[in-house]
Amino acid sequence: MGDEWCTIESDPGVFTSLCEEVGVKGVEFEEIYSLDADAFAQVDTDKVYGLIFLFKWKKEADERPTVQAADHGIFFAQQVIQNACATQAILNTLLNVPREKLEVGKALTDIREFTAQLDPGMKGLALSNSEVIRRVHNSFRAQSSFEIVQDEKEKDGDAFHFVGYACVDNKVYELDGLKPGPILIGDAPAGGPWCETARAEIQRRVQTYTQKAAEAGGEDSVELRFNLMAISASKLGEAEKKIETNRYLRQRVNISLVSQGEEVTLEDEVDDDEAPAEIPSFEDLSAREIPELKKMVETCTKEITDLEFVVKNEQERRGKWAKENALRRFDLVPMALCAMRHLARKKELMAAFEKGKAEHLKRVEDKKAAGGAAVAAN
Repeated sequence: MGDEWCTIESDPGVFTSLCEEVGVKGVEFEEIYSLDADAFAQVDTDKVYGLIFLFKWKKEADERPTVQAADHGIFFAQQVIQNACATQAILNTLLNVPREKLEVGKALTDIREFTAQLDPGMKGLALSNSEVIRRVHNSFRAQSSFEIVQDEKEKDGDAFHFVGYACVDNKVYELDGLKPGPILIGDAPAGGPWCETARAEIQRRVQTYTQKAAEAGGEDSVELRFNLMAISASKLGEAEKKIETNRYLRQRVNISLVSQGEEVTLEDEVDDDEAPAEIPSFEDLSAREIPELKKMVETCTKEITDLEFVVKNEQERRGKWAKENALRRFDLVPMALCAMRHLARKKELMAAFEKGKAEHLKRVEDKKAAGGAAVAAN
């Protein structure tokens, strides 16, 4: 049916593109492979807007109390439709970022304003009925020439769920669309990153889950079933802004040097009328000594060079994401069938199958090894 939502892959490139296509500006998703305090500290927590936690969901009692979202100034929408929990958790988190810090775009702004006086259930209904959000979400549907119909009697498949963590007024909340409201996790640490409070809570949940799984035995006791991502300011966007600021500053400094009789090449062709307010004015620069001004030019040039390297790396990473997303949106089944027929004719099909199987298992093990610290007790 046209109003259904599909499941989508938990992947930084998918989620970053999803947000950008919905209209959110300047965000990216980054996987966090460890809940160790030192490893977590390597994330630029000052730029983190929220956390998205994926786990294997089981129906069990949760005695943690919820709060009334409206009373605490929190945007919270309940999940009222299947398969939407990833997008729901992301949007619940982003719509709690202060407006001056993040531009969420017209679609989300309209939803936030339209649902301002509605309860969480109606907010969830509004999100699920947004044609823009549903269309973007479903554009990441895995493409296949075949449709696998599951037997209604087979209900034993694993269910995974996404929840968000956000900081509102120095208090950290868990945003789970399956709950009636947000769950207050605790206060943000005084003088420290709010993510530390969320990290401790996620670590507690992981340890509780792994302990129960170990006691129960079976594959759950050894298989990693968690994924954690940070929603943060785009490194590409941040680097490009800093380059622009340095170019405006370098141009002003060079003009000041020219006005003092120095021979300088003006290499930055930027409109000074659009210069950021925080850079020194011409009046301020004219009061500085020539050696200081030259040192400022050197500093700007070095920072621009370093930042251009960051931009290059980020553009390459986004190019990789774009290729992966294009493959997700393309039906590879006909090509695979053609390749299999070709290999079968050459009597190389089984050898290729075994080689592919071994490579797949190696990738799975590598991924578990990279994320193994996330379930380690620290």
